[in-house]
Amino acid sequence: MSTVALSPSEDQVFAAVYAAIVQLFDTSIQPNIFKGFQNMTSTPLASYVVISPSTKERQNQGARSYDATNGFMNEERSTTYSYQIDCYGPAGPDYADIISIAWRSAWLANYAEDNALPFQVLYADEPQQLNIANAENQYEQRFMLKIYLQVNQVVSLPQQFFVTAPTTTVEVPADADPL
Repeated sequence: MSTVALSPSEDQVFAAVYAAIVQLFDTSIQPNIFKGFQNMTSTPLASYVVISPSTKERQNQGARSYDATNGFMNEERSTTYSYQIDCYGPAGPDYADIISIAWRSAWLANYAEDNALPFQVLYADEPQQLNIANAENQYEQRFMLKIYLQVNQVVSLPQQFFVTAPTTTVEVPADADPL
């Protein structure tokens, strides 16, 4: 019996979002771009960016297709994903503007398509300044925005199919009335 499969997975989507955002910056800045909610990751002293998963909202009721050759029924749903991007430090406002403007551009939509990323770019919010007080009661500059993308996930469920009809030959008696 086949197992259930999901494509693309949450990790694949998050990795692709991270890869797309990293491409917007010079290689010297890329080490200061982090995936949020990762354990044992300390924040740098310089300006940095944290990308965190936010919300998902279903766009449709789904579409069903069948793959009799491999024995699967596929259920697909389209979902709007959002990711929260927090930009800290003196360069935070510029980092936030770069991401916000680029996420709305044809360049990023083409990058996603050319690199077969598992999403389509939708839009981005304008950055908001939301300073925080750190553990030393010092204010840190923080700019936050959300980016939005569409992900079409498919769950492949094992399915049995009726693909061949058995044939049975019936002999008609020779003395039968032909009507």
